[in-house]
Amino acid sequence: MSIILITLAALLVGGLPLFCIIDAAKRSSDAFRLIDSNKGLWIVLPLVFPFLGAAAYLVAVRPRFDHLQRCDP
Repeated sequence: MSIILITLAALLVGGLPLFCIIDAAKRSSDAFRLIDSNKGLWIVLPLVFPFLGAAAYLVAVRPRFDHLQRCDP
């Protein structure tokens, strides 16, 4: 049971920042300008603070991109 929890924790701590870095890197700089944010910051932040940086990206940036896509005709 503990090996499963350790594996899940490792995937969460390693995979979540990787997902956020890839997501930020794939988006254009213009998209970040539209939401008044900095692309470089959101690529570096999950590298420096893996879990907190990724959580901040998911809470602060992703919803604004989703809103931008819904409002864009």
